[in-house]
Amino acid sequence: MKLKDLRSNPQNPRTLKDTSFKKLLNKILVYPRLLEKNKITFDSEQQNVILGGNMRFKTLKYICSTYRPDNIETAIKTAQIALNIDSDDLLKNSVSVFSELIETEALPKSWTQDAKGLSEEEKQAFIIIDNVSDGDWDFDVLANGWDVDFEAWGLVDWSNDTEQQNEQDYSDKNNEYGEDDFNDLAILKLEFTLEDYELVKSELLKHGQTPEDAIFKLLNLDDDRPQIPV
Repeated sequence: MKLKDLRSNPQNPRTLKDTSFKKLLNKILVYPRLLEKNKITFDSEQQNVILGGNMRFKTLKYICSTYRPDNIETAIKTAQIALNIDSDDLLKNSVSVFSELIETEALPKSWTQDAKGLSEEEKQAFIIIDNVSDGDWDFDVLANGWDVDFEAWGLVDWSNDTEQQNEQDYSDKNNEYGEDDFNDLAILKLEFTLEDYELVKSELLKHGQTPEDAIFKLLNLDDDRPQIPV
């Protein structure tokens, strides 16, 4: 299926931040065959709008618009390094897959599936279920039984306090990717103790809907700037 024939879901409840996008990009570049097992689900009854896999779809569009057959191997090698993977077999397979993808701008049939026939209620349920992550990570099992770089793969870094991990990280909220492209936005990272963090967060939300808006208002800066999706 041609990428241009698929449509991102405007009501998709998930967004993709810059660090998360880079990790997803690396995983897709290194392991494209896994897309056969985690298919992009679209609805042919609604102009091929995507029900599941919006972030994978956007990442694949990014690959096609950013790389060429003559430089995709370098990108894949970089992704392998980021994931601490060293495999010539994976590299050769990925180069073959993405060289064809870039040239044709079409997804293999095995990467997609049609939700045609599901009721509207079932389609809405599919979107929620596809975006919900049930259960918690057992970090003892991960640490003792898995030989992977957990941070590179996007797992929670348990070196920080558990309560802090569950808090909203405003510094990371600056950088979410939009509907049609991926914008490079700078991150201003501030570090506080947990007690000070709660105080700052509470005060900022009194002045704006987002921390960014509040800071601009408090500093009396001209708010004529690109809007960052919330």
